[in-house]
Amino acid sequence: MEFTDIAIISEYIQGFGPYAVLLLFALIVIQCHVPFFPFAAVSAICGFIFGFKWGVVVSWTSVVIGSTIAFYLYRYLNFDKFIEKTIKNKRHIPEEFIFGFIVVAHNIPVIPIAVANIVASLSKISTPKFIVATALGLLIPSVSFVAFGSGVESFLAKPSYWTLLLIIVILLLFYLLNKYSYDILELMRRNVFKKRNK
Repeated sequence: MEFTDIAIISEYIQGFGPYAVLLLFALIVIQCHVPFFPFAAVSAICGFIFGFKWGVVVSWTSVVIGSTIAFYLYRYLNFDKFIEKTIKNKRHIPEEFIFGFIVVAHNIPVIPIAVANIVASLSKISTPKFIVATALGLLIPSVSFVAFGSGVESFLAKPSYWTLLLIIVILLLFYLLNKYSYDILELMRRNVFKKRNK
């Protein structure tokens, strides 16, 4: 999605007036269940419409609430029985690993938020720990995408080197997280299982 797309969609959503925030909240909550609309795009739109500070509040609060709802829903639907044959020892996965997985997975743009919610619902992680892991994992993406969106309007009107630099830094950050995500998870897995075996 390009700058102009975000601007056009943002202006359309702004047309809903005070209901714009409810529409964005609904879009973010729905994509926590079914990734039909990228979280990055909705967060950028939040930044475009509400600015950086309130954009982060709307984006981050909505995605944590949406993920918690999804977490409860997936557990209620007993997805664990549905794929029990595929993941036979899912109940033996350490809670610390699931916590780390949620945090890391949320910082990899190619992994939909719904995936982390489903994996968490299949584990024995407690609800409070899930909420903390989700809030931590989605803080940086929320701030980054909102910052991107809040700078789009000014960038389109008057291109700034600082905004361009911020965009490059954000893209570089996600590239590095995407590239080294497997190594991070593998390191966490080794450390967690090493502690368990002692």
